[in-house]
Amino acid sequence: MLDVLRRVYRFDAAFAATLWRLLREPAVLMKDYLAGRRAGYLDPIHYLISALFVQLLVTAFTHWLAPLLDRTSAFGWLWLGRLNGVLALKVLSIFWMGTLWRVMFRPGRYNLAEIYVLGMYAFGTTTILWAALPLLDLAVPQPLGADPVTVLLVMLALESAYLTYVVRQLSGLPLWECLARVIAVLTFGYAVLIAIIGPGRLAQLLLPLRQG
Repeated sequence: MLDVLRRVYRFDAAFAATLWRLLREPAVLMKDYLAGRRAGYLDPIHYLISALFVQLLVTAFTHWLAPLLDRTSAFGWLWLGRLNGVLALKVLSIFWMGTLWRVMFRPGRYNLAEIYVLGMYAFGTTTILWAALPLLDLAVPQPLGADPVTVLLVMLALESAYLTYVVRQLSGLPLWECLARVIAVLTFGYAVLIAIIGPGRLAQLLLPLRQG
């Protein structure tokens, strides 16, 4: 089991170092990776897989702990949705939103493949930040996860904030412009998805589902 965690999910010093740098200086790590300076850090695919597994661990932990604390709103499946929804949303977001970013803003500094690499790191980190939300729900007085719409809005706000932080470091553009670009891509991206697959199916991917 420990060997699996090290080799497949890479829960080791490299994972901790990658996460720390993506929280502290994401642009530096991403530029280092693209420049070939990769010693001591996870590649974006391993990092994304490990981040998704963190969500599974948090879901299992809150499923055990929330009833003991009488806080059913903190169930991981309320915050993180079904596993297939989380996986589908993450993979789709990386390639779809990355392509939109390239088409809408034509960044001269990075090609499409490099934008996908940056996206894997960025969305992997938002995955871990999302995983902290049910734990926060356990710690605060109010049941934050009681309303699925509130859960969705909080998760999207957290995602937008971190992506804006990354874009700001990578581009050096004014903060308001970075935020406007992130919101434009996410809004247009989700609007097109609604038009293609319908609001019901998208809600299954985005809105956490209640059991029973």
